[in-house]
Amino acid sequence: MGTMRRVLNAVLAAAALLVLAYLLLRIVASWHQGYSWEEMDWRQRGSTSIADFFAASDIGKRDVVANGRACVEYYAYKDGLPVKTVCPK
Repeated sequence: MGTMRRVLNAVLAAAALLVLAYLLLRIVASWHQGYSWEEMDWRQRGSTSIADFFAASDIGKRDVVANGRACVEYYAYKDGLPVKTVCPK
């Protein structure tokens, strides 16, 4: 019975370690993008959530021309589709 408990504890500890490693990887990847906290408001609700911060690791940035104006488009790495476009006023 003691051996089974040690194995279960080891499996649970390994699973917890994997979850923490994944979260740390996502945090570093999001931070490395270099976006300001205001830029990461992907759904343009007026505030940036933790979910927006984590999503930053999967979003790129490119310059585009929209209606004759130079704008910045944020796009999803997975499919290249725009997440949001910001143009100067």
